[in-house]
Amino acid sequence: MAVHQLIPSFVPGDASAQAALHLQLLLRRLGHAGGLYAGEVASGYAALAHPARALSPAPEDWVLYHHGIGSPLSGQLMHLRCRRGVVFHNISPLRFYRGTRLAGELAAGRAQLAAMAPFVEVALGVSDFNARELRAAGHARVHTVPLFVEPERFARDVADPRLLARLARPGLTLLGVSRVMPHKRVEDLLRLHAEVRQLRPDARLLLVGGYEPGSRYFRALQRQAHAAGGVSFLGRLGHAQLVAAYRAADLFVSMSEHEGFGVPLVEAMAAELPVLAYAAAAVPETLGGAGVAFDEKRYALLAELACELGENGPLRARVLAGQQRRLRDFSADAAQAALVRALPELSQPTAPASPRPRRRAAAGAPRRPRVALVVQRYGEVTGGAERHAQQVAQHLAPHWELTVLTTCAKDHLTWENEFPPGPDRDGRVRVLRFPVERVRHMRPFNALSRTLFARPRAHDRLTEERWLAEQGPVAPGLLRHLEAEGARYDGVLFFTYLYAPTAWGLPMVARRALVVPTAHDEPPLRFGAFRDVFERPRALLCNTPEELALLSRLYPAHAPAQVVGVGVDRVRGSARRFRHKHGLSRPYLLYVGRIEAGKGIPELLAHHRLLRRQYADAPDLVLAGALHMERSRLTGEGVRYVGRVEEQEKHDALAGALAVVVPSRYESLSLLVLEALSHATPVLVNAGSEVLVGQVQRSGGGRAYADYPGFVSALREVGEQREALGRRGRGFAQAHTWPKVVAAYRRELARILETPLEPLKETRQ
Repeated sequence: MAVHQLIPSFVPGDASAQAALHLQLLLRRLGHAGGLYAGEVASGYAALAHPARALSPAPEDWVLYHHGIGSPLSGQLMHLRCRRGVVFHNISPLRFYRGTRLAGELAAGRAQLAAMAPFVEVALGVSDFNARELRAAGHARVHTVPLFVEPERFARDVADPRLLARLARPGLTLLGVSRVMPHKRVEDLLRLHAEVRQLRPDARLLLVGGYEPGSRYFRALQRQAHAAGGVSFLGRLGHAQLVAAYRAADLFVSMSEHEGFGVPLVEAMAAELPVLAYAAAAVPETLGGAGVAFDEKRYALLAELACELGENGPLRARVLAGQQRRLRDFSADAAQAALVRALPELSQPTAPASPRPRRRAAAGAPRRPRVALVVQRYGEVTGGAERHAQQVAQHLAPHWELTVLTTCAKDHLTWENEFPPGPDRDGRVRVLRFPVERVRHMRPFNALSRTLFARPRAHDRLTEERWLAEQGPVAPGLLRHLEAEGARYDGVLFFTYLYAPTAWGLPMVARRALVVPTAHDEPPLRFGAFRDVFERPRALLCNTPEELALLSRLYPAHAPAQVVGVGVDRVRGSARRFRHKHGLSRPYLLYVGRIEAGKGIPELLAHHRLLRRQYADAPDLVLAGALHMERSRLTGEGVRYVGRVEEQEKHDALAGALAVVVPSRYESLSLLVLEALSHATPVLVNAGSEVLVGQVQRSGGGRAYADYPGFVSALREVGEQREALGRRGRGFAQAHTWPKVVAAYRRELARILETPLEPLKETRQ
């Protein structure tokens, strides 16, 4: 049973869009897949939300429609042949907009709210205030499911530093956050500010929110602001800039006369900013006794109160403490509990009170556990994590009834479907492939990545989820399979945190999930959208101590974790065979893997070019693997590109190399390092990777370099000490055995099988 959502517009900055995205997270935590569909989808967000016309639910599916303005989508909802519900965000009172073009949409919205009542099974208000309006409109099954915020997204270090510095001036600073609309009563906020300026002449008022510059209403506000002085209309702000405004202010003030919930009130609490708000509509309910609410706009008195709240340290501390207590009621866990009360049919089955017995075959022998392994690509593909997943699958297949859930993609850049969908086999391993919904276009994706990676903690969930959807691969069928079959698996093993199948699929089966993160220190690792991946599974199976330390630093509340790593298959290699095949007569350095910039290949080529110019006896450079950069860039004296190589040929190449080079800065574990060491071949690794440096230090089988002089020095040491380095490295590699790795995986699954499933984990929000 999928749960889809229908929304009039899906655009950045729209509270309904953020609410829909948050609700999708809660639904996934309850085990349900489902898409977002909108009448209007902002440019650049097509990977995250589909056109409303594409919505085609099955009869058993739910569609939840977000209502807050008149829209033809309410009619579409009523004609869908499925289970239907409405999420009500409230509609602004008509009295504020009579004679304007918005009046018709507001009136239509009210009429549609009543018209939908006979056609929906459930109506969800984001506040009790909204729930009362739903009942008044004729809805029978009404529940309150509040919105939630993620407080860590409003921490001081999220704030845009330049705007924060620009706004950090002496004097009492008031802040208002809302669209500049008549019912928000910005004119009343300006009047209060003028009174405050009588007491504090250097006081400032910051106004955040969209406005129509040429409208009569806004021009009147500008005149009023000019007369008061010290007013800045900041307009619409990005998330980091919004946090800067919250963090630069001394007091948040709301004069709005109608709020169906009041998201900025809760955001201000999360940003540790005292709240002073007019007690209209849902505002008293949202504050819940926190902050300061008033029911009369007595401006002189309010001005004195504003000064006290902004400047009186003990009073301010008491208010902030109360707000922090109230903030707990707006966590994702609290919202999820309310959603389960409203729609108990969406809840996952209750965990058994006693350990689950092992299933037994007909003859009485223990049956192998049924396990799914989720990975973005599988089979004849190039990629360290994918190859790692395949090796684990093959070694666990004798012990588990294993099914790999993956996509039809072969190319990790485009995700273009190349493998046929449906069942496949990889020896003893069953494989199910699901088509990818859309190909990835690298140029716009790289541009988006550059923007987000500059300050990876500075974004809201909508922006991060957009990146994740563009990152892909988006395979709805895989998520639907987890929804339908997830409870039938004894365990679900996810490989690699970075991709959509893990980020979106894991919350659906978190209580029986194991994760092999393959994480390294890169900007996306700091995205809050990945928090569930690290905090909600039953266990994390890391590759190296450095990876575990990194995750502990970034996610202190991570799931139980241990270092498991990978085994090394002992394969004999023939250096002579490889040299003969490729006509190699000189010593050579070897790189095996994807040939792309992200793996440090341009830097390696530059180092080798300088090396050949400086030293006549410098070794050749042999590159093997799938090519993902221009072939013309692999030219140069002594550079040999041999293309993709089969497994045996790779080991032949490893056996004959002077040294193996791993130039990447981003690794969670280098299989290539372990394989090279198993042949007593030393390694040269990028010192920018803590993981690679750790592997070299623990093995004693190589050297690290940070720049060209370091590269030359490391190569010289490898040449002089090759035998000793190789001997130590081989001993290290031989300790990485598959029986140890398999035993660790089996122990973790046994813990899932033999212990009750824990209640849904309380996460920090």
